[in-house]
Amino acid sequence: MKQLALLPLALVFATNAAIAANSVDLRVTGTITPSACDISLVGGSDFNLGAISANGLAATTSTTLPAVGGKTLNIICSGATQVAFKAIDNRASSRPSEITSSTAFGLGMDGSNNPIGYYNIGLVQSTMLINGASGKYKASDDAGANWFTFSAPIISLLATDRSPRIGTIDLETANNAAQPTPITSASTEIQVTSFIQPENVLDTSAEITLDGSATIELVYL
Repeated sequence: MKQLALLPLALVFATNAAIAANSVDLRVTGTITPSACDISLVGGSDFNLGAISANGLAATTSTTLPAVGGKTLNIICSGATQVAFKAIDNRASSRPSEITSSTAFGLGMDGSNNPIGYYNIGLVQSTMLINGASGKYKASDDAGANWFTFSAPIISLLATDRSPRIGTIDLETANNAAQPTPITSASTEIQVTSFIQPENVLDTSAEITLDGSATIELVYL
């Protein structure tokens, strides 16, 4: 009987020991996110070439239209950020097959499915600003490992389906080969120059609507 009386008491002590806690753990969690950047076109995204008379097109050679500008590519970051940008041609399939330049962006197709022509996207170097100071265009063809600059007054963006190039705006005084300066703000005037196919390869019996479309996308370095 004494053994039976001791068994329940032993179980009580075992249970109390199991639920007793002398310490407790805590965790500290969260996420540190990179500084975010916004890219925009100040002045609107529509580069309107206006009404173009078919009679004014060259018959057997392409016609170069006057450059259209007045827009500003603007980058604003919430904190100093190494960031670049690239250009994506949303009408790549409409580029004339004989135009192999990496700077050519398609202008869409006419009513008979003929390529209308192409255009270049140019950045005006003299208008470049970064963090409130004068800037210059800097580019990389290897995802930011190496950088180089251009002396041309107008820098043509390259279509990324034809080139891996990314570009950024760096301080005018920065080393040409150095990694780009982190951006809090950067801007440059942007302009478009268009080239229309020869009149004899277009279907001018009906109105032709130019339909160029490109995306300039940020690339965080």
